[in-house]
Parts: sequence; structure tokens; C-alpha cells
Amino acid sequence: MKKLYLSITGIFCALIMIAQPTLDYPQNAPAIGDIMAIQFVSCEGLTQGPAGPDVTWDFSELTNTWEPGLITVISPADAPAGNDFPDANIVMNMNDTIFTYAKTDATGIYYLGSQITTAMIPVLFKYSDIRTYLEFPFTYGDAFTDTYEGVSTAMMTEIRLSASSSVTADAYGTLLLPNGTFTNVLRTLTTDVEIDSIFVKGMFVSTMTTNRTQYHWFAPDSKGPLFSMEVSDCSGDCDTTCYYTMQESIIGEAQAGSISELSIFPNPADEYVVVELNSFANAEIAVSIVNQVGQLVQTRTLTASVQSRINEKFEISDLPPGIYFVNVNCDCGKQLTNKFVVR
Repeated sequence: MKKLYLSITGIFCALIMIAQPTLDYPQNAPAIGDIMAIQFVSCEGLTQGPAGPDVTWDFSELTNTWEPGLITVISPADAPAGNDFPDANIVMNMNDTIFTYAKTDATGIYYLGSQITTAMIPVLFKYSDIRTYLEFPFTYGDAFTDTYEGVSTAMMTEIRLSASSSVTADAYGTLLLPNGTFTNVLRTLTTDVEIDSIFVKGMFVSTMTTNRTQYHWFAPDSKGPLFSMEVSDCSGDCDTTCYYTMQESIIGEAQAGSISELSIFPNPADEYVVVELNSFANAEIAVSIVNQVGQLVQTRTLTASVQSRINEKFEISDLPPGIYFVNVNCDCGKQLTNKFVVR
């Protein structure tokens, strides 16, 4: 009888081990061509829920807030600062305004830096000590720690980052979202302590410390988290952001009335440049060209009445040699930025 009991116990334990989800390569690594639409939601009253095995998290009554965001995984060759990140093999493009450069392989997902183009002058951030976002394979109870450093530059301002993080797979179970129920989900807990040292014209100004806690829920085959909750405490000022990944059918709707895929040619140029982009119905588009110090040198307003590929020619023969930026703003609230060189 004792032997039978031990056998049954062993089988039961084995079944528990099988039920625990494991994140691994390549099924959980973003790849070029992947598209994820994310919906931001109200965080009021939300908590991350318990840790441990066989947990059920019910977020089925989430309230949508901002417009959906669109994350497209592209090649570094198609990104604005691809040449600055030679080790990157993917870029996660968020609404054509935030580009995250990363490397994925069988050992994990690593962040190399980013470029934010929502301002008049793009802000480039590069890790000198790269950040480990996720290790492979990764299952319930696994954990790792990491340190990372980097520098962001914008005109005469430099921000030097020094940080540490810890990542733990602290729970697994069933996740209920507005777009469905997901079983065999693994939750990761990431805590970061980031110290930003701010310099202007090479002179130290101040430091700022951010404590960040992130929870991500992953399915065994998801390229990104099904649901995310982030709490940031920046020098006593707290902010919480939550979003979930929507069903694929919503991705097309998120693009309607928007703009995408900005390109400029020839580049370098000396007489003219052609600005190309995708536009969607009933869009009013403002195109501006600025120099490296943010001075406006040309501007033009375009109207798109049908979905099409816009081609607009700009004469630049009177511009001094240097680097220039094309900023495109749509009345839908979306902005695109790309750069070109006048020789």
C-alpha cells in the first residue's frame, strides 16, 4: 500500500511539473513581422493579485482609456537609428514614435537601446551595459538579477543611467481578460532601481531615482505579455500603467485614420527629397523639416481623402550641408519622424 501511495504521489507531482508553463525560444521571442495591438486601461482599483501556483486573475472588467497602441516588430535596417545598434536583430516599433532595439537568441531577450521621436528632436538612448529583459528558458520559481547602464542625448542635455533589476517568475495559472480566458499563464515580477544623472553642456545638474515594479502575464506561445501592470515611483511621484494585448482582428481597426511607414529619398540628397508615407481616409497631415537645433526650414500641409501612399517632393538645394529631420503630424494625433542628410 505504501508503494502504491508513493507511486501515485510521484505521478501527481509529475503532473504539477508538466502544468507549469515555461517561456522559451523561439516561441516567446518577438520576430520580424509580428504585430501586437495593445489597449491601455484604467488602473483605478486594480491590484496585481496573489503569487503562487494555480492562481486565477480576473481582469475581465477592465475599462479602456487611451486609444489602442500598435507594436510592429521590424528589421533594424528599417528603423531610424538602426546603424547605431549593430548587434540588434529586431526593433519593436510603437506607433512609429518609440523604437526599441533588441537582440533575441536562445538565451533570452536583451535591450540595446531606444529612440523616441515624439519630440521635435529625436532622443537616442544607448545601453553601454545592455539590459536583460528575459532569460530562456524561464519557468515558475526561476529568477535572475541584472545591472545595466546607458546614456541618452538630446541636443545639449545628457542623461546617464545606472540601474539594477531582479526578475522572478512568481506565479502561474488562469488569466481572465476582456478578450478571453487564458490558461497555463506564467507571471513575471520585475523590480528596477534606476538612477538618472542629468548633465547640461557637460555640467552636472541633478540626479533622479525611479523605483519601478512590473508584472507581466505570458502565455506559453505569446510573443509579448497578455497583460501588463507597471508601477513607477519617481522621487515620490507615483504612476501606474496597465494594458492588455488585444485580439488580432482589432489590429486593422487601430490603423484606421492614421499614418505609417515614413521614408525619405534620395538620402543623402543635394537638390530635393521625396517624403513618402502611408495615409488613411480623411487625414490632414502637416509635414515639416527642421535642422539639428530644431529650427523650422520648411513646412507643408497635406490632405488625404482616400487610403493611399503619399509622395511629396521638397526642394532642399538652398539648405546648408548637415543632418535634417522630417516630422509628420496627423490630425489623428500620430507623429512620425525620420532623418536625412544634405551633402
